[in-house]
Amino acid sequence: MKYIFKNIKSFARDYTKIFVLMIVTIMASTLIIHLSYGMFREYKERKELSRSATNEIVFRLKSSYISGAEANADAGGSLIVVGDLNNQKYEKYDDVQDLTAADIKKFAKEVDPEVAGKLLNIHTGILEGEYRFDTDFLIDHGKIVNSGDYGPDSLYNYQIGTTTGNIFQYGRYFSDREYAEGDKVCIMYGSQKKPEGDYLKKNMTESGTVMIGGDEYEIIGLQRGIGTGFLPITAVGEDTVLLDEIDMRFKDNISLREINLLIRAAEKCFGDRAECNYDLQETENNTYLYNTVLLLVLVVSMVAAFNFCALYHYIVTTRQRTLKIFRICGLSHSKSILLYLGECSVLSAGTYLVTLLLFRYLLMPFLAGRWNVFDFHFPVGVYGTLFLIFFVSSFVLQFVMIGPMSRFSTS
Repeated sequence: MKYIFKNIKSFARDYTKIFVLMIVTIMASTLIIHLSYGMFREYKERKELSRSATNEIVFRLKSSYISGAEANADAGGSLIVVGDLNNQKYEKYDDVQDLTAADIKKFAKEVDPEVAGKLLNIHTGILEGEYRFDTDFLIDHGKIVNSGDYGPDSLYNYQIGTTTGNIFQYGRYFSDREYAEGDKVCIMYGSQKKPEGDYLKKNMTESGTVMIGGDEYEIIGLQRGIGTGFLPITAVGEDTVLLDEIDMRFKDNISLREINLLIRAAEKCFGDRAECNYDLQETENNTYLYNTVLLLVLVVSMVAAFNFCALYHYIVTTRQRTLKIFRICGLSHSKSILLYLGECSVLSAGTYLVTLLLFRYLLMPFLAGRWNVFDFHFPVGVYGTLFLIFFVSSFVLQFVMIGPMSRFSTS
């Protein structure tokens, strides 16, 4: 082994320009292999996801609370969720650590701004006192803002045939200013201009406001939809518990990379208290194109290996006199081949692995911060496969080219 490193040192000293050119060739080939494979894989994932119907991600929350209606249903009673707040009472049944409004604010700061810009609406439940309220919001540059979801797919609209109706009976939705300031405003259950339900009967004040969680809220609208009432999440305390799930809907389909960005942000802020769910529909099979690009990666690896071996072939040619001396001194044909193959293998594998580390920890973070198409996180198996393709290609070509050159008579 020591002769291999001595020869490499001698090679670098005596043929510096060729040595540098060889190192640059291997490094460039390594980058081309990983960038071409990674960009196609990202393109393939985005293309497949764009053909699917996925535009919604749900984080199901672990909770220490359970709804009274759900408990009755589990006990054999009927599950009733339409109407007054009395159907939305929650009871504490476990000591699980709950997600809170403070966690959502942390999550908002971690979410990728580009992904946040594609959101249509975020919906979840919040617990005030013993009652569940609904809340909707968006994320803008790390902050919780008002949801502008008033289109045909709005949570406040329902579809009957070709007609879209609205669950609002009276009033209006929250304004951007009210959401930004965290004003104590709410939308409650009622018909036309008349508030209804036992909760409002018990908790409305003489001035027409309602007490929620110990705070006084102004009723700005009435609705008759499924559920309870609506509060701005900015109006509640940071320790307010979130219930059931966080439903994130998007304006259009999002890529797998964007899904992973959301999941990583959730894992950082929520830990194991939330489980992500999303469904992908069957997509068009694109095996032919995928296999074609894999073949191109193999061709690039072969060309890179050939360029490397061609340069080393030149070096071996110039060292014929040294090889003859080794052979006269007793170096066998097989050992001479192993000597040169060892040199080539150490140079190619060493340079490849160093370049791979630079690619993974320096180049990719730099490119990903400027262009979102560059964000490749390969499994270890992929890195290993790409390395084997390059290394085996180089080794075989080295053997084919070096073998005949070391076969001569020593007489």
